[in-house]
Amino acid sequence: MSRLHQTGVIPLPTAFLVGPVVSAGPGPLPVARQLRALGYDVVEVDALAHLPAAVASAPPGRVALVDGRFVGHLHALRRAVCDSRPEAIAGPGTLAVAPSARPHLLDALTAVTAATAPTATAAPRTDSPSVKSPRLSKSSPPDESAVDIESAVDIGRVADALSESVTVARTDPAPLVAGIAESPQERAALEARARAVDEEAYRLKSAVKAEDTAFTTFFVRSYSGYAARWFARLGLGPNHVTILSLIVALGAAATVATGTRSGYVLGALLFHAAFSLDCIDGDLARYTVSFSKLGARMDLTFDRVKEYALFAGLAFGATRDGDPHIWWLAAAAMAFQTVRHQMHAAYEEVSAGPAEDAPALADQVQARIGGSRWKVWLRRAIVLPQGERSALICLLVAFTNPRVVFVVLLAVGVIAAAYAFLGRILRSLRRVRRPWSKSAGLSLGALVDVGPVGWIVHSSLPGRSLPAPLTALVALLALVFSLAVIPAVGVGWVLLGVLWYVLIVGFASRQPLNGWADWVLPPTFRAAEYSLAIVLTAALAPAALPAAFGYVAACAFHHYDTIYRLSEDGTHPRRWLTIATGGHDGRMLVLALLALGGATVFSVGLTVLAIALAVVFVAESVTATAARIRDRDATGVPAARATAGATR
Repeated sequence: MSRLHQTGVIPLPTAFLVGPVVSAGPGPLPVARQLRALGYDVVEVDALAHLPAAVASAPPGRVALVDGRFVGHLHALRRAVCDSRPEAIAGPGTLAVAPSARPHLLDALTAVTAATAPTATAAPRTDSPSVKSPRLSKSSPPDESAVDIESAVDIGRVADALSESVTVARTDPAPLVAGIAESPQERAALEARARAVDEEAYRLKSAVKAEDTAFTTFFVRSYSGYAARWFARLGLGPNHVTILSLIVALGAAATVATGTRSGYVLGALLFHAAFSLDCIDGDLARYTVSFSKLGARMDLTFDRVKEYALFAGLAFGATRDGDPHIWWLAAAAMAFQTVRHQMHAAYEEVSAGPAEDAPALADQVQARIGGSRWKVWLRRAIVLPQGERSALICLLVAFTNPRVVFVVLLAVGVIAAAYAFLGRILRSLRRVRRPWSKSAGLSLGALVDVGPVGWIVHSSLPGRSLPAPLTALVALLALVFSLAVIPAVGVGWVLLGVLWYVLIVGFASRQPLNGWADWVLPPTFRAAEYSLAIVLTAALAPAALPAAFGYVAACAFHHYDTIYRLSEDGTHPRRWLTIATGGHDGRMLVLALLALGGATVFSVGLTVLAIALAVVFVAESVTATAARIRDRDATGVPAARATAGATR
C-alpha cells in the first residue's frame, strides 16, 4: 500500500507497460488486464526516452516495469510484481521496485538511456489519469509504426543496471509460464503452454509451507491451503486471519478460565483452531503474495500473547477450583519459555554470518542424517517447536488439569533447552580464539537489557579480567544464595544479593560482548529477573502471584520485542526506554527494595510496577513499529486480488 496523498486518497501502485507490442487482437492487452486485476494503475510507454520522466512523475508507491509482450499466468505475474519483501524483484519481462529503491531505478534508467541512442518519437500513452498523453487517448490502439525497435526498453538490462546499487531478487516462474512473445506465433505458443498447466493447483500447492514439523505437516498443512483459498475468496487478507487467530485464542483462555472439564476440552479445541489459523495466515500470504512487515510483526507478537493468555486462563480456572498457588507455576512456565527463546535468539544473533562459521542447527541436522525425513522431524521435535508445543498444550489441557499442564511443560522445556544449549556450546567452541563480529556484540548489548546502574558500573571499572559468562555465573550464584536463605534469615539478604548481582552484572556486560560464549548472557539475565519476581512473591506475598505473572508477562513482551526488532532490521528500543524502565538490573533493585517494606507494600508496588511496565513497553513498541513501517514504505504493494476464477 502506498503512502497517502495530501488529499487523503491512497494512490494505486503504478505499472508501466513498455516496449513494442505484439498484437493480441482488439481491445486492451491481456497483460494490462492482469495488472489491473492485481491492483495496478497501468501506464503505457512506447520509448525508453520517455520512461524516466514517467517513473519520476508517478504517484508515491511501488512501481513496476512490464514488457508489453509479456505472456503468462496471472500468478506468475503476481509473484513478480506483488512480492513486497525484496526492494527490487525481476522476472521474465518484469521489474518491480519498492518506493525506497525508486531513486536507484531512476539512476538505472538514466544510465541505460545514456547508453542507448534514442530514435523513437512516440510519447507516453496511458489509459489512466496518472500520466497524460497529448497524442493518444485511452481508447487509442497501440501505434506500432511509431515504435522504433532500437529504442525499445530492455527490462533485463534495466534490472542489471539497478543491481549495481540495489539487491535485485530474481524470480523463476516455473512450472508456471511467463515469457516474452516476439511474434504472434510465439504468443500463440506461450498461450498454449499456459493452458496446459493447472495454475490453480500449483498456486495452492506453493501456498502451503514446505519443510514444516511433523505435527503441523499432518494435522494442519493437509487443509490449511484450502482454508487460505477460502479466506482469499471471502476477500480477507493475512492480517485479518492473524487477528482472528488472536480472538479465537483469547476465547480459549476465557473458556478454560471457567475451571470445568467441559471448559478445558472446549478451550483445547479453540486453542488448536487458533494455531491452525496461525498457520493459515502464512499460507494466505503466499497464496495472494501479500507480505508486509506489519503482518510479520503481528504474527510473532500474537503467538506469545495467545500462549500466555491461555496460561493466565488456566491459572484463573485452577484458582476457582481451589488451587490458589497455581500462579507461580504459570509464571514459571512463561518465564522458562521466554528464557529458552532468548537463548535461541542470542545465539542466532551472534552466529548470523557465513555458514562455515556457524551453521544453523537445522542445516547441521540435515547434513548429518542424509535426508531422512522422519529423523529430521524427530530431532526438531526434541527442541519442542511451536506445532508440537501447541499439540502438547491442547492434549494436556483437554485431559489433565492446569497443574499437570505447567509441570509437564516445564519438564519437557528443560529437556529441550538442555539439548539446544549443549549443541550451541559445542558449536561455539570453534570461536574460543576467534571472537564474534562487532555487530554481534552490539546486538547482544541490546539483548542484555542492562540499565543506567550497570552503565555506571561498567564505565567506571577497568576492562574485564574474567570472561563475561563466568562473571555472570558468579552474579547468578550470589542471587541464588540470597534467595535460598530467605526462610532462615528473611528478605533482608535479598537486597544484599541483588546489590552484588547488579555490581557484577554491570562488570560482565562491559562491551564488546563478542566472546565465544557471551550469547549466554541474555538468557541468564532473563532467568535472574524472572526468578527474583516469582520467588520473592511466592515467599513474601503469595496472594500477589497474579501480579508477578503480569510483571513477567510485561518484561517478556519487551524482551521479545527487542528480538523481533533486531531480527527484522537490526534496530532495538531507544535508550530512553531503558532509562525509564531501569533495565533488568534496575528493576531487580526496585523489587528488592519493595520486599523490605513487607507483604502489603510489596504487593501494591509489584502490581503498580507490572501495570506501568506493560503500558510503557506496549505503547513504545506500537508507536515505534508504526513509525518504522510508515517511514520505510514497506507496504508499497497492493494486496493481490485473489478472487475466485482469476484469469490465467
